[in-house]
Amino acid sequence: MTVLVPFIINAGLNFVLGLLIAYFLGPAAFGLYAIGAAIVVLVNTALLDWLRVSAIRFYSLAAREKQPEIRATLDILAAGISIALSGLLIAAIVAGIDFRLPAMLLAAAVLGGIGAGLFDYHGAIARARFLDAAYAKLIIVKNVLALILMVGGAWITHDPAIVLLGGLISVVVALLLVRRALADAPLSLSAADKAVAWSFFIYSLPLIGSNAVYSLIPLINRSLLAGAHGFAEAGYFSLASDMGLKLFGTLASTLEIVLLREVIRLDETRGRRAALRRIAENVVVVLMVALPAAAGLWLVLPAFERLLVPPSFHGHFSAYMSILIPGFVALTISQAAFIPVFLLDKRTRIAPMATGLGLACNLLLVLTPLGAAGPQRYAYAQASAFIVALGVTAAAALRSLPIWPPLRDCACVLLAVLSMVAATWPLSGRFAAPIELVLQVGVGALVYAVVILGCDVMRSRSRLSLWWVMRKSRAAR
Repeated sequence: MTVLVPFIINAGLNFVLGLLIAYFLGPAAFGLYAIGAAIVVLVNTALLDWLRVSAIRFYSLAAREKQPEIRATLDILAAGISIALSGLLIAAIVAGIDFRLPAMLLAAAVLGGIGAGLFDYHGAIARARFLDAAYAKLIIVKNVLALILMVGGAWITHDPAIVLLGGLISVVVALLLVRRALADAPLSLSAADKAVAWSFFIYSLPLIGSNAVYSLIPLINRSLLAGAHGFAEAGYFSLASDMGLKLFGTLASTLEIVLLREVIRLDETRGRRAALRRIAENVVVVLMVALPAAAGLWLVLPAFERLLVPPSFHGHFSAYMSILIPGFVALTISQAAFIPVFLLDKRTRIAPMATGLGLACNLLLVLTPLGAAGPQRYAYAQASAFIVALGVTAAAALRSLPIWPPLRDCACVLLAVLSMVAATWPLSGRFAAPIELVLQVGVGALVYAVVILGCDVMRSRSRLSLWWVMRKSRAAR
């Protein structure tokens, strides 16, 4: 499927991008950059992401033909919010309001948030219309340009604001290149519908509140950590946090792309119960991807750090990442496996309650003596927040499903992950970093695949056998 290609490229480039920016900026400047990057995420999530969420749920090929007011309203909202935010930014800078950050960094972060919101919105439009080639072009152009401009800016200027501006330029260019392919009709205020806009807002408000809290948690932790232990320590934490959030966030988004649009199609063609049954089955698919990714990252951390992480971050990166990984996988499972239940039923109020409890847990651990001592308390707090949110979301979602996810298949996935860990763990620390990394990835993937096929999880062995028979029959013709 063409839509999977951007995930592979996006995940790889995000890894490289974060490492290279950290290498050229250094821990202290990277800590400041990370706070700006967190503002980018917060602006996007709190003020623009509701358009992406509404597009995923309400805009489709059928809606494009029968309800053109949906796209017209979305486009007007996107333009209006972007212009309003830009105006507020200019007014704040002219008024000289002190945000305790360099004005250039703040401006780059807010504009970057607007760009990120428009990028995500147009990505949702492309997926809703099954324009996989346009979506791939959007992702690839943006990421390749970001790699060139952001890393180049870090290398030449060592200025976090210039790095953020490089990311903004990459988004603008990517959007311009796919504008014609994604357009429905010229922008028209008269074609928009206030009632439709209000329905978008009511539907997405709980989800946006939830996502805003998710993006607020890392910003709070980075700011508190920088105040208590300095920007360098915040940089150490932020590199691990950023790379994990990007990797597992991309993983969750890709699973959502592949799985949710099929669920929505089932809902339209075979009814709600069939769609909910598919969501229950998809829980196993999410676990099959998320759990080995998390376990594999933890296993290869020592070799990965020695080989690829900038020397000034050595030791700190693996220490923070090993604590944060359970939270990252919890976030992936929550978004890809359980949130679709509430998206489908348009019952999204559970999301802010889950993330609100997660935020409360985070603050409890960082602001009271209950948390761990030292700077690592912020990593424990962030991971705990995401795990608490997953627990609440999963409990509510499972009560809404007509059937439970296949428990046998879930147990087999756990067995496969444990087998992968048992086979790969003895290789740690025995070889040079490149050889160790290749061996761990190869052996781990082989063992995991053998157990999954041996247990016939999600009928994988049966499907593989059927594919092989059909391939042979076509070749015989």
